[in-house]
Amino acid sequence: MKKISFFLFVALVALTGGGCSYLTSNGRHEAAYARYIRHSSYNRVKLQRKLSRSPKIQPPRMESEPTIATSTGPESVTASAQPATPEN
Repeated sequence: MKKISFFLFVALVALTGGGCSYLTSNGRHEAAYARYIRHSSYNRVKLQRKLSRSPKIQPPRMESEPTIATSTGPESVTASAQPATPEN
């Protein structure tokens, strides 16, 4: 009888000692958060791998160097459209 009562006492202490964190609300919350973090990290790494393998968009290349027009002043549209006539 003494061995059975001792065994029951040890079993009772083991079960009520809070050994399993899933029995508490806070423990379930922490486990759910850990699962969420693992899932999010996995998806982030998967997306980064996918983006690193995708072809990069190259900027358009200029065929020639851009030319810079230099003038000393404003130019009239009518003056350049008409041929120059000698004045008398």
